[in-house]
Amino acid sequence: MRSNLSWWLALLATPGLSSCGEPPAGAPAADGTGARVAFADPAASRVSVERGPLPPRYTAALPSTAADLQGWWEDRGRFPPIMHASDGIASGDAGWIARLRRSADEVPAADVAAWTAQWQQQLRYGEATPAFCTATRAIAGEVDSTLRRALMPSFAERCAGPADSAAVLRADTPDAAVLAYYDSHNGGTGPRPPFSPRLERTARAAMLGEDETIARQAAFVLAELHQPEATAALERLHAQIRDPQRADEVAMAFARTDQGSGQSQLQAACARRVDDPICTGLGKPPTPKEAATPKPAALAQVRARIDQLQALGFVRVGEVDPTQVEGADTEAVLQAAGYAHWFDVETGQFPNAHDSLLRELAALVRPSLSGVVFEELAPEDDEGPYQLVAYADGMIYRTRAENQGDWYDVDAVLRLLDALLQARKSQDRYLALDTGDQTLIVVGGPRAAIDAALRQKLLTPGDPAEAERAGKAFETQVLQQLRSKSAD
Repeated sequence: MRSNLSWWLALLATPGLSSCGEPPAGAPAADGTGARVAFADPAASRVSVERGPLPPRYTAALPSTAADLQGWWEDRGRFPPIMHASDGIASGDAGWIARLRRSADEVPAADVAAWTAQWQQQLRYGEATPAFCTATRAIAGEVDSTLRRALMPSFAERCAGPADSAAVLRADTPDAAVLAYYDSHNGGTGPRPPFSPRLERTARAAMLGEDETIARQAAFVLAELHQPEATAALERLHAQIRDPQRADEVAMAFARTDQGSGQSQLQAACARRVDDPICTGLGKPPTPKEAATPKPAALAQVRARIDQLQALGFVRVGEVDPTQVEGADTEAVLQAAGYAHWFDVETGQFPNAHDSLLRELAALVRPSLSGVVFEELAPEDDEGPYQLVAYADGMIYRTRAENQGDWYDVDAVLRLLDALLQARKSQDRYLALDTGDQTLIVVGGPRAAIDAALRQKLLTPGDPAEAERAGKAFETQVLQQLRSKSAD
């Protein structure tokens, strides 16, 4: 992976930092010392600006054939950028949902299975909003359709509750949605959905299907329900598997069940799969789960932190429900209020989708960057730099992002956002925080509030490049361990 080490120095003192110069007279410095923070390499922090309209493709229809959907990443002429559309749908925007419906209605019968599967995969990792859940809940109640099949797995995983079980467990709901519905409740502290014969039919299809990963997932979904009917179903289905390797894969799930006939099957499978993480972990005490709701003392600390941050100028924290905040630290409260975004700097994909990150960060300073449309132009064949583009107020803003393999160029992302804030004469700003690992937290909000939080040491600035370095160091360590193990 290539790395650009001319990162910004973590702290944006004012909007427009990418243009060198002194801050406005009387403006407080970010660290309270009067020091001016600037980019280490001004030549690498240029944002070009030209007059121009939003391209017509942004209003075009979405792909309605499996072939067009498959080639969407490369097609920059006929359709809106894929992540622009996907993010719009995941946000629950009524216009984007309507456009997806029109596209779904035009899918040829021979393409329905492939088209819906591709959309299910595309929406799998998106962040679902309350608006998305509201929109898809209405669709979940409709008759079977191509649109419903495409959206049900995401709805089942991110939105469905007990009141939605009838819709999720319908015979015409995709199996992927049924598994997602039960699987999404296994990590929570609330009551798990009761076992349904529909789940057993879904699990049987998965365990006897071609995908070993899905087979294993289905087995663990049954096991982790911790319901007698589900455990019995797992034992029945395991007995039906004729492929010895698949049977051993499914048997790993018995590690999550209570005492039963499956325990002997698990021990036998582990005798043959000694390196399976499940087998190596047998006998170790389970990791205790933390309570989802803060204890009374912690709850009082959360409320105090909310009051403190609201007094500094983070107005939206006043809307936060203290019982839904994971901790009393400043970052947790700001995240709950939509002032902070926590993400992994390693994307694990190509292209990296810098445009999605731009949209996430732009939302932190709403409404300062409302209406801005972001686009990522990826290099062909993974060679050369990216180009990040923003369309705003009849102007086109462009900047280069270094191609760092499957790592974001956070420098370029913040540089473009900074230029937009400057152009709109906004008093908002961004700040990268120290995490100590390959993740990064970016805070966006009123400059005065962020500066006050820094002075009170409620926030600790970080270097975006350090997250990448930490992640790559870990990757190197793992590779060395694998090579050493292979040599033995």
